[in-house]
Amino acid sequence: MSNTSEQNIAISYYIDEENNNEQDNNNEFDINNFLEGIEVDSLDDDLTLSKMLNYNDNCTVKDLLLICEFYGIAKQFKNGKFKKEEIINFLVYFESDSINNDIVSKRQTMWFYINQLKNDKFMKKYVLW
Repeated sequence: MSNTSEQNIAISYYIDEENNNEQDNNNEFDINNFLEGIEVDSLDDDLTLSKMLNYNDNCTVKDLLLICEFYGIAKQFKNGKFKKEEIINFLVYFESDSINNDIVSKRQTMWFYINQLKNDKFMKKYVLW
């Protein structure tokens, strides 16, 4: 008989927001003010952190802007120079809002279908993604 011992491992993350006051955009929707309004505490649950890490590790800025374009919010990001982390924070906040559940679900479904088509031997030649 062997003795087994369980180890509890805790992982914690610290999100440090930097204020970038160099940009002054006069868009219909001021994305800078919105990003400053997002509190780190509101982004502190496990699901939110996993989404943020997923976007950071698996998406380029171009991919993130494509997601924003699907949601109809890409114009605000293309007009300014935003850091990847700022775009990720906005996307996670946007997707966490229950008002946006329908469009978020639709985007996730469409991205799933695109990946299925891209991984199919026959269909991948027809997907321009």
